[in-house]
Amino acid sequence: YVIVEGAGTLFAIEQGAVREVVPARALTRLPGAPAAVRGLLNVRGTLVTVVDLATRFGRGTSMEEAPSVVIVVTESRTLGLLVDDVIDVQAYSADDFIATGLEPADPALAGMGHFVGRIVLSVDLQELARQTFA
Repeated sequence: YVIVEGAGTLFAIEQGAVREVVPARALTRLPGAPAAVRGLLNVRGTLVTVVDLATRFGRGTSMEEAPSVVIVVTESRTLGLLVDDVIDVQAYSADDFIATGLEPADPALAGMGHFVGRIVLSVDLQELARQTFA
């Protein structure tokens, strides 16, 4: 898993789905899009929808002056995840994450675990992409 941070919250993203990490350059805002959808990013001629992970999961807004976009591919969909920082790569198994216990449950959160004494939220990328492009 790739551990990223957004608005002070740690998220775990499946490493196999990560294509690359790019600087968050000028994003083109999409009128009428939810607040978590920050816009479109041109990545070498391909337009990628960018979602602010912290905003999407109710944790605030990414705060860094120079955030990054983690480009992920799932179910033949490409999605950009706006984050403040890429922290580390960590080996986890499915058993390392437990249910979040949040009500109402968010199907895009696969669970939560620990990373260096902090809670990390595991993101279900397929569900997040499905909800984003629905």
